[in-house]
Amino acid sequence: METKKSLTPIYELELSDGISLKIHVKKAKKGILSIILFFALSIFFIPIIVCIYLATTSEGIPFGFIITCTVGFLSSGYLLKLYLWNKYGTEVFIIKKKNLVLYYDYKLFKDNYKKILLIGSLLSSISTWMMSYSTSVYLFYILGILRGIGVGIYGMVPITVVITNWFDKKHGLATSLALSFSGLSGAIFSPLLSSWITCYGWQMTYRFMAICILVLVLPALIVPWNIDPRKEHLLPYGYQSRKETTKVQNNKIKLLTISFLCMCLFTLLHTSITGISQHLSGVAVSIHLSVTIGATFMSFTMIGNISTKLLIGFLSDLLSPIKAVIMMILTNCFSLGLLFLGVIHQEIMLLYIGSFMFGSIYSVGAVGIPMLTRYFFGNENYARTYSFIGFLTNVGSASSLTLIGYLYDFTQSYQMVFIIALCFHLINLILLVVICLRYNGVGDK
Repeated sequence: METKKSLTPIYELELSDGISLKIHVKKAKKGILSIILFFALSIFFIPIIVCIYLATTSEGIPFGFIITCTVGFLSSGYLLKLYLWNKYGTEVFIIKKKNLVLYYDYKLFKDNYKKILLIGSLLSSISTWMMSYSTSVYLFYILGILRGIGVGIYGMVPITVVITNWFDKKHGLATSLALSFSGLSGAIFSPLLSSWITCYGWQMTYRFMAICILVLVLPALIVPWNIDPRKEHLLPYGYQSRKETTKVQNNKIKLLTISFLCMCLFTLLHTSITGISQHLSGVAVSIHLSVTIGATFMSFTMIGNISTKLLIGFLSDLLSPIKAVIMMILTNCFSLGLLFLGVIHQEIMLLYIGSFMFGSIYSVGAVGIPMLTRYFFGNENYARTYSFIGFLTNVGSASSLTLIGYLYDFTQSYQMVFIIALCFHLINLILLVVICLRYNGVGDK
């Protein structure tokens, strides 16, 4: 280790199974760091406090204020990143066989997913508990946003990062097994929560939900494990079968490439279709069927959700992630056709089959997109690329419910929704072709 006072950073050179060079940046003065941290926290919490005040006074929240909050949160995130870099920042170069990896370590939560899990679960649990005391719609919305932030902290991105680090072989099967439990929990808790609301009221049910969040996350907090198997002196499953002809690659890829932008658009369009499942009860009512039958359609969709998530992982390992995703997209196109015909002819059996097959939409969103991200951009770039793609997944899913509702209000029919969904699938198949051509050619690979 080489150190020079105040003028240069500290250099650390480690030799184990590879060569690791760490360059620590010079720490800024405590006064400057304190000012940066103060502004970061102030810009983050002041809009939240003002929103809560506006919600409790029933004055409403202006749209301009929402834009201001969004800009403030982004600025707060940048200042926090600036604070961490000037206090803990380290450039890390790792050379292993024919791989060159470069990443920037901000220290916060580095290789310690349990801290992320604890903070996210507490935020979502406390927000859910507070929602039971909400007396204002706006306050309910704000707490819902905080709850969503908590779920996002320990949700799809960290889970798939863990799977990517631990599995080189059978990665698709591992991803599908882990994420299929989201559909299983939905199938279990939907009737359970409904009965709790009937018996105890919605306020008490929300408190039960808050307790369930903490209880279900306890095993992951108690059992000792690490996000990186090498920290436990282990290798990822299937590591030995890797080919030694891996090309030299830099961990820091450019995000503004045609391949990455096409992948982002693919994600946004695909997840914009997922809201159809929540409108299946409305589909039933629109053709004069009972709400109970509509709820059965949704149950069939959840069963299809679990089944196709398991299937896409198996197909990915057997064939390839691209072929598995294309097969699920074509399956979903067929389901949309059945739903379209079922609504026109009011044929309940077509609607049952279409609802079951429509569950395939979740297999691509939850399993296929993470596998494609890993396949196209590599393990080394997965956390960086999927963090953004995962954000678009949530944006598409959140907006789809509202957009489909507006579309039905304008057309008074769900047929147009199914047609637009088929068009989105067609565009996504074209985007996959573009990404594959760029990946296999000189393009962005």
